[in-house]
Amino acid sequence: MEKYLEKFRFYLRLTGVSAISRRYFVMNTFDGALIALGVIIGAWTSGPVQPRTIIGAGLGVSLAMGISGFSGTYFVERAERLRKLEELEHSLLMDLHHSVHVKAQRTAMIWAALVNALSPSLAAVIAIMPFVFAHYGLISINEAVIISLMLIFSVLFMIGVYLGKISRERVIISGIRIMIVGIITAAIIMLLGNI
Repeated sequence: MEKYLEKFRFYLRLTGVSAISRRYFVMNTFDGALIALGVIIGAWTSGPVQPRTIIGAGLGVSLAMGISGFSGTYFVERAERLRKLEELEHSLLMDLHHSVHVKAQRTAMIWAALVNALSPSLAAVIAIMPFVFAHYGLISINEAVIISLMLIFSVLFMIGVYLGKISRERVIISGIRIMIVGIITAAIIMLLGNI
C-alpha cells in the first residue's frame, strides 16, 4: 500500500496537479456550500416545507454537482494534458505512450476530477444533514434550518481560513471575509423570497 501511495504522490508532483486540485477543492466547496444555502433558504422562505423536500433537493443538487464536476473536469483535464503530452513528444521526438508521463497524466486527470466532484457534493451533504434529523422528528424544521446555516457558515469560514494560510494573510479576517459572502447571499435570497 505504501508503494502505491508513494507512486501516487510522485505522479501528482510530476504533473503539478496538486495546486490545481487545491483550487478546485476550495472553489467547489464554496460553490457547494452556497448552492445548499440557496436551496435551504429558498425553500424555507417560500412557505411551509417538509424536511424530506430539502433532503431530496439537496441530494439532487449534490449528485448533479458531483457528476458535473467529475465529467466536466475529467474532459477538460484530459484535453489539456493530452495536448501537453503531444507537445512533450514533439519536443523530445519520441513516443511517450508507455512512459511514466502517460500514467502520471491519467492519474492527474482522475484525481482532479474526483476532487472537483466530491468537494461540492460533500459541502451540500453536510448542509442538509440536520434535515435528516428533522425528518425523523429529532429536531424541528426551524432548528434544522438554524443548524444547517451554522454548518454552512462554518464551512465558509474554514475555506477562508485555508485561503488565509495559503496567502499568508490573517486567517480570522480571511475566514470572516468568506463568511460575509454567505451572509450577503442568504440576505438576498431571503429578500427575494419575501417579494
